[in-house]
Amino acid sequence: MVIDGVLTRSYRPATAQGQPLPTLLFFHGGAYYGGSIETVDNVCRAFADFGNLQVFNVDYPLPPEHPFPAAPLAIYKVLYYLHEHASGFNILPDTFYVSGDSAGGGLSMTTTYLDQVVFQTKLVKKVILYYPDVPGVTVEDPTAGIEFKEFKEALTGFFKAFTSDSLAHSTYYGKVGFDDNPVIAVINAPQLAEFPPVEVIVGEFDPLRKSNEVLVEKLNEQGVTNKYVRYNGMTHAFLDHLGDYPQAEDAIKEAIKFINE
Repeated sequence: MVIDGVLTRSYRPATAQGQPLPTLLFFHGGAYYGGSIETVDNVCRAFADFGNLQVFNVDYPLPPEHPFPAAPLAIYKVLYYLHEHASGFNILPDTFYVSGDSAGGGLSMTTTYLDQVVFQTKLVKKVILYYPDVPGVTVEDPTAGIEFKEFKEALTGFFKAFTSDSLAHSTYYGKVGFDDNPVIAVINAPQLAEFPPVEVIVGEFDPLRKSNEVLVEKLNEQGVTNKYVRYNGMTHAFLDHLGDYPQAEDAIKEAIKFINE
């Protein structure tokens, strides 16, 4: 399905045909320059089935062909179009949620910033971030304070390789500055206080765990209602193992509980 020029894939539980539903927009990960809607297809299906939601899996444009801000603007176009044509999609116009994993979590923050602050449309009611990539955070040692009881060598090697990926931000943002651009480094924006409730979900052995905890601290400082959930034993992208790891299914049900609170 193409929505205002953006390819999406839509999911709706079979038991809810003809029933207007709340809507979740989900954005895949992939370091901002990779990934596809295929990687989160099962995740979106699970959200629709477990949460009785209409889910839109958004195939946002990728660099280098489509550098920043192509992706967040495309996502926002989908969000706004769905709101304006809610009856045609049989969705509830005032119950929009956004979520994503890794880079998709970062895009969830940017999309929410566009919605809440830049365009003042205030469509997003809650945000669920799975181990989000958070531009604007500097963590000197992402392993500090993390006790590796087993597989220490493999995990520390993974942390080092993960955090040395120079393509993730440089390819996507190009020469645009990070820390002083609130659309990118949303965590540093003074208007972060305008955000709706946010849930941050991360694994114990995720290289992004420390930056996620900095985000939670900043949300607390700004008075943003938030919830932090850490899954012990899990590392980055554990949601990809839906069907194999019970924690992956639980993380989706946890998000649905947060939506319904």
